[in-house]
Amino acid sequence: MLPRLSAYLSPFGAPGLRPFIGARANTAGARLQGKRPDQRQSGWDADGPGAPKGEGESVTRNFNHVNSDPGALGGASGLKCTENTKNNAKKKRSRIVNKIDGGGEEVILEPANVWALNAWAPPPKGLNDPRNSGENWARVWRTDTLRLVTNAELHDFLWHIGDQVARLINMENFRRRKEFFENKNIDYSWQSAWARRFAEYYSIYKLLGSANFHEACRLVSEEWKSFKELLKASKEGRLPPWMNPRPPGYRKRDGQRTPIVVVRFDNYEVDLKRRVLLLKYWKLEVPFKGKPRWLTRPDAKRGRLIIFYNEAKKRWYARVSAEVLLKRESSGKGFIGIDLGREVIVTAVASDGMALLYKGKVLKSDYYYFEKKIAAIDSALSKLEEVDRNALAEERRRLFEKRRKRRNQIFANIASHLARFAREHSIGAVFIGYPWNISQEKPGKGNINMWAYRRLVLRLATTLENIGIHAFLINEDNTSRKCAYHHIDAVRNPRGLITCPLGHTLHSDVNAALNIMSHGLTVLGIEVKLPKRIKVLSFLATPSKTIPIKP
Repeated sequence: MLPRLSAYLSPFGAPGLRPFIGARANTAGARLQGKRPDQRQSGWDADGPGAPKGEGESVTRNFNHVNSDPGALGGASGLKCTENTKNNAKKKRSRIVNKIDGGGEEVILEPANVWALNAWAPPPKGLNDPRNSGENWARVWRTDTLRLVTNAELHDFLWHIGDQVARLINMENFRRRKEFFENKNIDYSWQSAWARRFAEYYSIYKLLGSANFHEACRLVSEEWKSFKELLKASKEGRLPPWMNPRPPGYRKRDGQRTPIVVVRFDNYEVDLKRRVLLLKYWKLEVPFKGKPRWLTRPDAKRGRLIIFYNEAKKRWYARVSAEVLLKRESSGKGFIGIDLGREVIVTAVASDGMALLYKGKVLKSDYYYFEKKIAAIDSALSKLEEVDRNALAEERRRLFEKRRKRRNQIFANIASHLARFAREHSIGAVFIGYPWNISQEKPGKGNINMWAYRRLVLRLATTLENIGIHAFLINEDNTSRKCAYHHIDAVRNPRGLITCPLGHTLHSDVNAALNIMSHGLTVLGIEVKLPKRIKVLSFLATPSKTIPIKP
């Protein structure tokens, strides 16, 4: 997103702010959404604690708010979609009208230019967003990741349960895919899977229990709802031409099922004092390591629990989703414009004249280092027999995992450092420019997943949300070509600088960030006052910390 059910066109080009290519990618996040059943519309019947009655969910989801993906399997923080009824979803969405900072005149947000990224940014008028019920607090979902401490017996038990859940998902997806390809019908209801609990799924139903089986059915349903909405968006021309929606696939790797355990919110407990995860249906206590951040909050409400196995590390992990209240202590009056790039990952310019440049040397060196290591393994794999490939394949998987973790930690450190700066300088809103479809329009080593701009945007928006700062996404087209002060075409020469025809020179990334901030303020109806002098501070972003660079 990261494909969830949504009536909106995502600013990343896909419905719902999990902009993966095709519906299969929603296995990483959208389908594992941590909703509490007591917040859903359907009721419960006497057939069991996991047997909702009546029709399926009658909801749409809106892209305008940020949240980590509760239970997302191996994903970073994503954009959480809030629930709204179908009647509200049919309302006109061409313009967004609301107030910034609880004061001033009403402003109009044009979705083609500015998108709200987190809970503090203005939501669409009339959609009754349940997460932001006031100006100083917001209800959001967050996820804690715990490493489970297992022995051989516990490992085998979790693997057996996870394998059967994966088997259920694969069987349901096979049945629904067949229905789709043969009859062009999309079955997105959880009830069709639930109705088979006493037939072909009876053994899995008895193993999981009513509540957990029902939660697995809802998980499958969420995948197919996303796929249905993607097809609708594609037919209406709301998707980029390179994005081809595909139906949800199967949970398997190298021909083997990948285990996943799904537990409903009321079927487990987290004992923080004993550091034990209690799985009620199986009467099982699993020790864990880690420091939960969100579960320790007094207002936290548990959501869905996802347990998965990391093949690279040979360890079990649990992702516990929690609904929490974020409180905004104060609202600043300053603004920041952010430009994303390759050599300089993030260029942030504040309205008070401070500019922060986060260099991407470490990220770039990581890419070439791991590329060389992985290429050597690929060359060796092509020359070996099948029986000798396992060890090298595991090492290859470990390198990919390590590269991904280092990249995500660099993004997290940048976001944390920038958030601290924003709080110290009384920043009220941040405008983030996004390079639309750059990996498709300009393919190359500089625009691949190592420079995961979407993931970086999500990390920035979520971190800013935690401290109560508005975050908006801006279309950055032509922001590097025009002078931010005179709005005329500038010459990009020498490299890294732009020269205005009126006689001044400016750092090209700083100029782009100023244009992004100016564009965002203009759309919000706020008077644009760019700083006359800019002080530039440079930093080297590493996986361990952000290091200042002396001029």
